Amino acid sequence: MFSIASPTQARSKQALERFLNVAAEQLANNTFEETGIAQLAQLAESSVGTFYRLLGDKDVLLYAVHSRFVDQVQGIVDTLSDELKHSELPLDEQIERFISNVIVQFDGNEGLLRALIRRSSVDLQFRQRFHHINAYISQAFCQLVLAHAAELQHPQPAQAADLAAHLLLAGMNYFTMVGTFGSTPPKVIPHELARFICSYLHSA
Repeated sequence: MFSIASPTQARSKQALERFLNVAAEQLANNTFEETGIAQLAQLAESSVGTFYRLLGDKDVLLYAVHSRFVDQVQGIVDTLSDELKHSELPLDEQIERFISNVIVQFDGNEGLLRALIRRSSVDLQFRQRFHHINAYISQAFCQLVLAHAAELQHPQPAQAADLAAHLLLAGMNYFTMVGTFGSTPPKVIPHELARFICSYLHSA
């Protein structure tokens, strides 16, 4: 079971934050696995002793970085969902905005997500965390779509929204691992994904 005690002293909190930031940078550069604890401590302007006192090992550090990322994504999704709930934009524009904001959160965190996907194939706890953030995004997307259920032409709106959410997440996870959607320019991906999903939701 991965867990860390929240430091009570300001100095320890700052040291922990530096370790998390360094680990996130290493993951983004795909160098986390090769970076030793002594080097992590040096990059974080801390000590090996502080690392072991706060974290214990690299698996706990990786889990802590992911937990922070999950909290950040959930906060963004909550804010976005509340904003769109009170929006007068048509559904297709709301879906595009939702996709754009989620993609922005994934952008720059590909290394972390790739590490998580690889680790989740052999580690139950990481797999559960991976499923948790996907389920959170999926639930928010479904709530957005079903708030406009009367506009949809699909005979099973709830089923369609759920499938669309999972197709969206599958596409994003593929993009994270591969780094491309073929020849589609990254800047148009939110718009094209929104068109694709809306066409399905409005199909009779």
